[in-house]
Amino acid sequence: MARPKVLVLGARFGGLTAAYTLKRIVGSAADIEVINKSRYTYFRPALPHVSVGVMDVEKLKIDLAEALPAKGIKFQEGTVTRIEAESNKVYYRLPNGNEVSEEYDYLIIALGAHLATELVKGWDKYGYSVCEPEFATKLSERLLSFKKGNIAIGAGFFFQGSNPKPKVPENYVPKADAACEGPVFEMSLMIHGLFTKKGIWKDTKVTVFSPGEYLSDLSRQSREAVRQIYQSLGIELVENFKIKEITDKEVIAEDGRKIPADLTILIPPYAGHPVLKVSTPDLVDDGGFVPTDINMVSIKYDNVYAVGDSSAITVPKLGYLAVKTARTAATHLANRLGFPVEVEKYYPTIICVADNPYEGFGVAVKDDTWYGGNVSEAVPSPLNHLKKELFTKYFMWTKGDMALENYMASW
Repeated sequence: MARPKVLVLGARFGGLTAAYTLKRIVGSAADIEVINKSRYTYFRPALPHVSVGVMDVEKLKIDLAEALPAKGIKFQEGTVTRIEAESNKVYYRLPNGNEVSEEYDYLIIALGAHLATELVKGWDKYGYSVCEPEFATKLSERLLSFKKGNIAIGAGFFFQGSNPKPKVPENYVPKADAACEGPVFEMSLMIHGLFTKKGIWKDTKVTVFSPGEYLSDLSRQSREAVRQIYQSLGIELVENFKIKEITDKEVIAEDGRKIPADLTILIPPYAGHPVLKVSTPDLVDDGGFVPTDINMVSIKYDNVYAVGDSSAITVPKLGYLAVKTARTAATHLANRLGFPVEVEKYYPTIICVADNPYEGFGVAVKDDTWYGGNVSEAVPSPLNHLKKELFTKYFMWTKGDMALENYMASW
């Protein structure tokens, strides 16, 4: 009897966690294969550190062709082009350009979301970001040569789907204007640290902008604390600013408002992955994300799971939630494959650390108030800077297999 075949699409937090966790539970009882568009994946929470010159991007790179087979997981480099959920097939393009298809018994979609830079006029010429390794490297060159002037940092709009809805408690999927503004907050702290060290902070005006209410996924108390930090640093905050265009001297909103900017750092608009938009239509919602139940199973196809940014239930698009959804999916699928383990229950919580390496502290955030809870913590401490450093080293050492993550403090 043939062993069940599990395809995992994508190899960031969600894809790696799902593949490693499932393999650890089921062993050789299933064939697990990861398909990723590149042979390499990166530890993305440290890309802001690359942008301010405290981390080498090459030290954040994992070779999937070595790491996954070492754990008994097959790796295939290829760019997924579409999913035919009704016939259990994935189509992808090999590095040599040939398009092939592969059948599966179970599918775990972890392709992430789409950074819709094409929606921002002037992006190609004037835009900078930290969301991809090449973006962070380019920004690093610009920041380290910056002398004085205006900097704008902000997020684009989040094109979140709404129909059909996931089959989870409604409060688990709040409506968001921005997909994730944690990196915006982190970059504003990092630039203060870098420019203070360079002696040019007094010659720099930083403006932070948001498409809605800034850091709306945190409690009002935490948002007010951030405003006070910005006020003390001289950082201006502009809300309800939906970016439309970047020029060499300013950013322009859809309503015509302008912010002076010699340098614009943007978390681009977020949208559903293009592959999902051209796949089986009823696999996705109207935004291009996969609606699932609480076990990450598609509401239309019971052998398809979606984790991380590809899932409609992860709001905001956060690494911590990607890991949690992946653990839920892997433990649920393991049970279906005949391994009676406890299915990890998914409960959304904002957990992250905004690091400030030049000033030696980080702000650790733990907050579930957006989902109706009452936990609201935002603690600045040198210990949190150390936590972020140690988590980076742990992730790289394990090659993304965070087996002990459940037993570690929040990161």
